[in-house]
Amino acid sequence: AEVHRGGTSPAARLLVAAGTSFYGDWLTTVALVVLLFRLTQSPIGPALYIVARAAPRVLGPLPGGALADRFGAARVLSACAALQAIVTASIVVAADHKVVWAIYVAVLVSQFLGSVAQPCYTALVPRVTTPERLGRVQGTYVALQSSSILVGPAVGAVLLTVTTPQFLVAIDALSFVAAAVLLTTLLGVGRTDEPIGAGTRGIRVGLRAIGRDPMLRFLAAACVANAATVTALQAVLVVAAAQHFGHDTVVGWLYAAVGAGGLIGTLPVIRRTPARVGLSWIVGPSFLELAPLALFVFVTSLPAAVLLLFLSSFGATLYQTRGAVGMQQRVASDVLGRASAVIGLAVYVGMLLGAVAALALVSAIGWEATVLIVCASSATVLFIAAVSESRSPR
Repeated sequence: AEVHRGGTSPAARLLVAAGTSFYGDWLTTVALVVLLFRLTQSPIGPALYIVARAAPRVLGPLPGGALADRFGAARVLSACAALQAIVTASIVVAADHKVVWAIYVAVLVSQFLGSVAQPCYTALVPRVTTPERLGRVQGTYVALQSSSILVGPAVGAVLLTVTTPQFLVAIDALSFVAAAVLLTTLLGVGRTDEPIGAGTRGIRVGLRAIGRDPMLRFLAAACVANAATVTALQAVLVVAAAQHFGHDTVVGWLYAAVGAGGLIGTLPVIRRTPARVGLSWIVGPSFLELAPLALFVFVTSLPAAVLLLFLSSFGATLYQTRGAVGMQQRVASDVLGRASAVIGLAVYVGMLLGAVAALALVSAIGWEATVLIVCASSATVLFIAAVSESRSPR
């Protein structure tokens, strides 16, 4: 196909742009969690930051997917990266002057732009590679994301002992500039010349594409449920690090464990693109993501905590990567952006629910009970969805 002409070069540029952005983002995440905890001297500070990260993401995926299908995913991605560079740079100024509210506003804007971009990456992958290489490119994309969680927080934890959080945020701003430049080179590749027919107009076409397939329906349910638990724990992770493991900067090593598990979890899909992703490929790993998060509450040994977060992330990456490949196999290219947006929306809804739960409960009942309550609720949703979808006609 014309969109695949040029071999792997467009895929390589896409992956480098994504990886650059991922690494910068995780430096900022660690920096701002630590910064806000120190400025506010309260668990509410980082918990509110997680809410600010999650809330605007609910608004972005559906319009982002529609824009990707209509104007080209690469065009939307490059614009979002350029705007995020400006907004992220403003955080440095706000942090230098200790204007906490301005930091939260900048986070809101940046995360909205990031959520607009999210479905564009999934929609762009089939346009820069061939069907038999979908698993390799999608798996590498997720591997870059996971390795950024492995390397970025670890580097951040080290750098924060010798520099300020603002320095890490400035690096993130530069990473967005680099990503924007690379993505502009994909404008011709990422935009389809196929017209969108009248039958595929509107955002609801993405909902229909997900709703008619049992595997994709369960994937959406798992994204909501598990993202809620992951985000609730993330909102209090710096508190857990300080209370259970002795210092707030240990949070960087906990994030690194998540990245390591995610990186290893991509290997099966990178090595071989599944012929067809079925429901069973998604159900087991989704429970594997959830169970270690409940056990994390009870451990006070850092190596044990690292192992649990590694296992959780391994399970998450297994089903999320396979689910993305399955969606790319099932859904037509001219509606893939909107279908991907539905899955992205499911993730962000779960993140918002988890962040709000953490903000509402952590002061009253403590971080341990907060995580356990959200985890139990998520497990219930997963069980009901698994039983329901297993009985659905294929």
